[in-house]
Amino acid sequence: MYKKHRADSDLVKLNAINKPSIRLSGKYSECPMFIILTRYEHLMRTILISFGLIFLITSCNPTRQEDREISDMEEKNFVDTESSVVYEPSGAIWRYDYNQQTEEFEVKQLRLVDRDTLTGETLEEIINKSWPRVQIKFIGTSNDTAFVSIPDSEVLTQQMGTAGAESFMISTTFSFTELNGIKYLSFDFEEGDHGVPGVYNRNSWDNNNQ
Repeated sequence: MYKKHRADSDLVKLNAINKPSIRLSGKYSECPMFIILTRYEHLMRTILISFGLIFLITSCNPTRQEDREISDMEEKNFVDTESSVVYEPSGAIWRYDYNQQTEEFEVKQLRLVDRDTLTGETLEEIINKSWPRVQIKFIGTSNDTAFVSIPDSEVLTQQMGTAGAESFMISTTFSFTELNGIKYLSFDFEEGDHGVPGVYNRNSWDNNNQ
């Protein structure tokens, strides 16, 4: 009995010697996997913070940039309009302008002309002096129609705005239909946003025709 107990005791000691010991330590930083995870966590935190800062910066700057671009565009349009609608009425025959009292656009005759001596060449000079940035060329007449061309129509169709282009077209049409026997004026130019070539008369801009 004593021998069996001693044998069992020796077996326990032998197992204790051969069994690999597991040492738990509070210093986890000595573990390679822990070091890798720690570094990965630090890296991910840095990346997330960086992306957050980039998002905040990009979400604010486009608004400022957009506002700046809109402001620049509005200023450019204002400058273009002011510089393009150059009208000198001193020698003009007809004028299309806004009436402050009636709050409507109206056609107004500025002076009378002698139709017997009036020519297409004279009207060309008058129109080109009245509208120095929109130069026309008188082509001729046929039956009841006069013909003009505008070699460079970009100012008329792109820079004067709708009101400016309309003022030019109407005043020019009314002026040329002062010629004896002329009821229509044919415009020849490259079409744009604010001007369309074609044949016009004094009734072309009536409300019923628009």
